[in-house]
Amino acid sequence: MHAPHRQIHLGSESLLDAAHICALFDGPDAAYSVLAPFVREGLAAGDRIVYLTETPDTLPDRLGLGTDAAGAVSSGQLDIRAWSETYLVGGRFVGSHMLAEVRESLRRGSPLGYPATRLIGEMEWAQEGVAGVEELATYESGIDAILGRSPHTVVCAYDVRRHTASRIAEVLAAHRAALVGGRLQRTNGRHTPPSSRDRILSAASRLFADGGVRATGVDTLIASAGVAKATFYRHFPSKDDLIVAWLEDSRTRWFERVRATAEAKAATPHEVIPAFFEALADWLEAGDFKGCPYLNTAIELGDPDHRATPVVRAYLSEIRGYLAEMLSAAGYRDAADLASDLQMLVAGSTSLGVAHRSSSFATSAGDASARLLANAARV
Repeated sequence: MHAPHRQIHLGSESLLDAAHICALFDGPDAAYSVLAPFVREGLAAGDRIVYLTETPDTLPDRLGLGTDAAGAVSSGQLDIRAWSETYLVGGRFVGSHMLAEVRESLRRGSPLGYPATRLIGEMEWAQEGVAGVEELATYESGIDAILGRSPHTVVCAYDVRRHTASRIAEVLAAHRAALVGGRLQRTNGRHTPPSSRDRILSAASRLFADGGVRATGVDTLIASAGVAKATFYRHFPSKDDLIVAWLEDSRTRWFERVRATAEAKAATPHEVIPAFFEALADWLEAGDFKGCPYLNTAIELGDPDHRATPVVRAYLSEIRGYLAEMLSAAGYRDAADLASDLQMLVAGSTSLGVAHRSSSFATSAGDASARLLANAARV
C-alpha cells in the first residue's frame, strides 16, 4: 500500500523515501535545533509524535512547544516516554522487546486518528557497560522490516560526543540513511561483522527451520555458530532462552516481509488482502515450504506452559490485529471477526502448503477470502 506523498523535513533536508534515519549531532543544542522543528512540523501536519527520552518532564520546554504540549499529550498526538519504560526496562536493553514496542507504538496512532507517526529516540543510553547494548545493531536493522512501505518515520538521534567512533560506525551501518552535518546521506548498505549472539541466532534460524526446536541440540547449535560453549551460555543460559529469542528475532518474523510485499503492490487498503495472499504464496515457495515457525513451534512443543507459548500467541494476535486494521481501513464493518476468519485461511493454507509442498493452497485461500469479503457488510 503506497503511502501518500508528504513533505517531511529533518533540518533543511526533505526525507523523501527515507523512513529510518540515523541522525548524528554534535551536542544537545545541535540536536534540538533539528528535532524541535521536526516535531512541530509533525504536530502541525496531523502526525502522531512518539518521543523517547531520558527526562520526559522537561522535553516540551526543550522542544519549544510551550502551552501546545498539554493539549497534544491529552489527545494522544504527543506521547513522551522515558528510557526506563522503553529502551531500558529493568535497566537492560532487549532488542526484540524494543522492536515489539516500536511496532506497537506505530500501530497505536491509527485508531486515534493519526495515520502517520514520527518516532524519535534519543540514544545516549547506548553506552558501553549497559546490559544488552550488544543487541543495538540488530535492533536498528530490524526497524526497516517494521516500517516496510508505511507512512511512519523513525529517527534515532545519536550525540557523537557521547559515543565511541566504533559505536557510531556500527549504527551507521544499520541504517539506510543518515543525517550527518545537517546533510542527508545514504549509507550504501554497509554491514558490520555479526556478533557471537547474532551468529547463534542465525544458526538457530537455519537449524530450527530444518530440524525443529526439539531435535536440534545445543552442541549442534554451537558448532554451526562457531562459538565456544561458554559464549553460548553467556548469551543463552538455556536452550529455552534461545528458542524464545529466536521467535522474537526479526529474521523469524516472516509476517513483516509478507506484509511489506503486499503493501508495496496495493494502492489502497482494499487491495491489501488479495495482495497479501499472493505474497503468502510467494513466501512459502521462497522458504522451501518450511512454513510458519510460530505454528510449527507451538505444535512441536505442545506445552501451554512453555515460555515460548506467550511469544507465539502474541505474534499470532499481532497478525490478526493487522488484518483487522486493514479491513477496517477498507471499510468493513465487522473487521475483528473477519480478521479471525482470514487468519484461519492463512494458517490453514500455510499448513497444507507445507504438507503438500505447494503454494496453490495460499492462492485458493486468497480466492476464498475474496468471496468472504464480497458478502461482508461495509460501513
